[in-house]
Amino acid sequence: MASDRVHKTLMNAKVGFIFYFVSIFLAFFSRRIFLESLGDDFMGLAGTLNSILNFLNISEIGIGTCIAYFLYKPIADHDYNKICEIVSLFGYLYRIIGSIILTGAIIISAFFPIIFSNEGVPLGIVYFTFYAFLGTYLFGYFINYRQILLDSDQKTYKITMWTQSGVTIATILQIIIAYHTRNPYLWASIQIFLSLFTCWVLNWAISREYPWLKTDKSRGREILKRYPEILVKAKQIFIHRMKNAFLSKTDEILVFAFESLQMVAHYGNYVMIVGKLTSLFNSVLTGMNASIGNLVAEGNKKNIHKVFWEYLAFRYWTTGLFIIALAFLINPIIGWWVGSQYIMQDHIVFLILLNMYIMLTRPSVDLFINAYGLYDDVWAAFAEGITNLVITLIFGYFYGLIGILLGKIVSMLFLVVIWKPYYLYKCGFKESIGNYWLHVFKHYVILIICLALCYAISHMVHWETSPTILSIFQSALCIILPAIMVYSLLLYLFVPGTKDLIQRIPFLKKR
Repeated sequence: MASDRVHKTLMNAKVGFIFYFVSIFLAFFSRRIFLESLGDDFMGLAGTLNSILNFLNISEIGIGTCIAYFLYKPIADHDYNKICEIVSLFGYLYRIIGSIILTGAIIISAFFPIIFSNEGVPLGIVYFTFYAFLGTYLFGYFINYRQILLDSDQKTYKITMWTQSGVTIATILQIIIAYHTRNPYLWASIQIFLSLFTCWVLNWAISREYPWLKTDKSRGREILKRYPEILVKAKQIFIHRMKNAFLSKTDEILVFAFESLQMVAHYGNYVMIVGKLTSLFNSVLTGMNASIGNLVAEGNKKNIHKVFWEYLAFRYWTTGLFIIALAFLINPIIGWWVGSQYIMQDHIVFLILLNMYIMLTRPSVDLFINAYGLYDDVWAAFAEGITNLVITLIFGYFYGLIGILLGKIVSMLFLVVIWKPYYLYKCGFKESIGNYWLHVFKHYVILIICLALCYAISHMVHWETSPTILSIFQSALCIILPAIMVYSLLLYLFVPGTKDLIQRIPFLKKR
């Protein structure tokens, strides 16, 4: 059983990594082709419509997480009847959610003539693209709900293989169509047809994997009465998930509202780079959730604190490396990748990276909060969302993208950076938070020192107006490499958890 879990874990990681790097290559290559062939307006429109649908997409309100949790035991016990019941219930609940999303999408689309009246994009393209994107979302609710069993059975790699293969093929076809025809209708059509085909293939694979899996969504209401705790657990994290969705999935909508479709396209280039790095980060650490939950359940306080400082050190160290590199490379990369006309001002880049820093370091606390089951601070989710909304509406109106980014950063500063650690220490660790702030402050100071070092070195390096990949690489070696070495050394010498983390590297373990 243990070897089987290890095998599945390694397969999930291996397949995920392969498709991650394939997606990175295609995303960066295709983005340039799409901008050149379809134009800023259409790509800005696509980003805005996707953001609208992401906001409507409430699949992560907690139902999927709860269903997966309730599937673990019957999978281990090979209780096929119970598995069929729970998957049927999941299909029933997802059908309701899909219907809500469809209704909401229809209502929102009725206002498109007003929303896009001044953008110069034909309404036919707006509606066709929107409903093509909508179809790809709804397939997951009405057709692909059975994949929850593969996920719960630690066979996520099979989902990844089929879905990412479909995405890869669709992207390649979209590149060809965009380059040769410049037709946005054909470009959007590829998305929906390949998504439908992928759904068919994935369900065929599920039927082969689990020939005994028979579901009946019509029995959902009856089955739900026997599993009321599923909705209870889902409600506990619903508000937190909705807040996260609001903060992370409305950027393009707000940029469009306060700026323009062109600005959505410009901002989208930076979001893509940051998003790909974030995905890489999360793919490495996804398996930590269950491990930390088990650790907390054991109740060994000394081990809990040891792992907490190691995990925090790893989060802050790797995030710091990203920030140091991006602070001095992201604009040259944008200039080389899509053209110098897409480079944004330094203060906007600073806010984008500050937001990234908070988002990537927050799980060091959030993961332990979840492991302790601390969901009672519902008011914090409301406070963070309201603070973000108020600041965004006021400053976004006057300062556009700058105000939107400030809204996210200020709301997270008070509720994520300050409140969440206090909440963990008070209700989870049950001890004073002073030690936490002392060591986290060291992370901040060391990162600032290394950024200042990079800034000083950068004055001795000549950046070309239109850099080549070779000049970017040469400048990175001169600026980034020395700072990274200093950054890592200072963390090792002065920050707790770093030395223990180093000892986990096999060839550096003490003999």
